[in-house]
Amino acid sequence: EKFMSNYMVKRKKSIYIFFEIIGILLILYYLMLKIMFGFVAFSSVFCMLGIVLLVYGYVELKFNIDIWGHIPKIYRMIITTLFTIGLVIFIGIESIIIYNGHHHDTEKPDYLVVLGAGLRGRSISASLLYRLETALDFHDMYPDLKIVVSGGQGEGEDMTEALAMKNFLVDNGVDPSLIIMEDKSTNTYENFLYTKNVLEEETRKEDFTITIISNNFHMYRAKFLAKEVGFNTYGYPAPSHKASALVFYVREFFGIIKAYIFRQ
Repeated sequence: EKFMSNYMVKRKKSIYIFFEIIGILLILYYLMLKIMFGFVAFSSVFCMLGIVLLVYGYVELKFNIDIWGHIPKIYRMIITTLFTIGLVIFIGIESIIIYNGHHHDTEKPDYLVVLGAGLRGRSISASLLYRLETALDFHDMYPDLKIVVSGGQGEGEDMTEALAMKNFLVDNGVDPSLIIMEDKSTNTYENFLYTKNVLEEETRKEDFTITIISNNFHMYRAKFLAKEVGFNTYGYPAPSHKASALVFYVREFFGIIKAYIFRQ
């Protein structure tokens, strides 16, 4: 009995030390992103979670309060069950996101649609640069294919994303007559909704097959929302910056849940 008691104490201590280590790593990861990129959406959640784990582990090791043990058993069971269900859902959706982010469709579509990403003033962000470089690769395969660049003007942007994308593609050898601009959208759903409107006005048709270019972490949600609007879709994912990939893949889980519920 004494052996089991010592074992449980050591086990709990190891768990709290693990919490502290994970907390420190999450905070350091947030600081690294802050130094490298400035503001990275959702990264503050990693920092807050890191602080919570670090403080919780420290308090338990310092004062031996056993907060979890003081929670009634029924509530602990409910929390554990909900956490397990959430973890299974998270792993399942992340698996779909990862698969779609690494599967490249090379069939020729009716149009290539390149989704916008942030600008800093007039400067193209790393995520958008990856998308545009991937668009050039696809253009090499189908030089006569028309390209839709989709993205409006957001806060801190001196021009529309569509115009910045067009300028980049033209500067890199794409014929301007092949580029169609959609410059009103402010989110992924609007990217496809307004793109469909532009294409219908131009062609007087309603049925289109498009190949979507976005970053790997975003590809599944982009294809899902494009289908909701009425497109037949292929995907040709661009890479993402390795340092920020963890934040984007975790954030995308919540983006997918939102898309499932609100269809946008």
